[in-house]
Amino acid sequence: MPRTQKVVAVLPAYNLEKGIAEIVRRTLPFVDHVVVTADASKDGTAAAARAAGATVPEPEMVRGKGYALIKGVEASKQFKPDIVIVMDSDGQHLPEEIPVLLKPFEEGPVDMVVGSRMLGTLRTSTINKFGNWGLKCISFAVTWRWLTDTESGFRAFKAERLYTLKLSARGYEIESELLLRALHAGFKYKEVPIHVPFAVPGVTVWDGLKVGWYKVKNGLKLRLGMDF
Repeated sequence: MPRTQKVVAVLPAYNLEKGIAEIVRRTLPFVDHVVVTADASKDGTAAAARAAGATVPEPEMVRGKGYALIKGVEASKQFKPDIVIVMDSDGQHLPEEIPVLLKPFEEGPVDMVVGSRMLGTLRTSTINKFGNWGLKCISFAVTWRWLTDTESGFRAFKAERLYTLKLSARGYEIESELLLRALHAGFKYKEVPIHVPFAVPGVTVWDGLKVGWYKVKNGLKLRLGMDF
């Protein structure tokens, strides 16, 4: 990706002191800046990320992936990027695949690129694979857009478009809110294959049901012209 396009990666991190520095160092060659939000971490995640070269907003004792991701996106604005990448910090998203997510921005008009584990490699339990399929069907029902992986947390956005989204989710449902609001706003999107290097536990069945209900309730609100 030519550096005429400024790229910022946003990585929410929770209690990842032992591994965050390596992830930051592996990410930096592919972007201009890395923002790590380490809110509510009880260890040295923030210090380790800063030492590795990341920008770390002052941590607050507020838990939730959604809170951390929204805070990171807000912090990314100081760099005036063209593209913002959001990804997990636990190693399941390979920084070396960032160029795969950036390539569609070179090829044509696109606002959002989704890293699809279904097009690449996903190592998880059968029940979680079944749950992902169910959540895809729910997403299709409320958006009329079919994606192979609606729960992926590895995505790239045209910054100016991302910044227009009104995000409010505080937990894992942030992935659903990002997708619902982006599709409702008419984002042009493309999926690309990504590969998960190890088996991930995924969310619990109860968490999956909560995410499914979140999609139904709020997806229908958007379809009806209501906000949430």
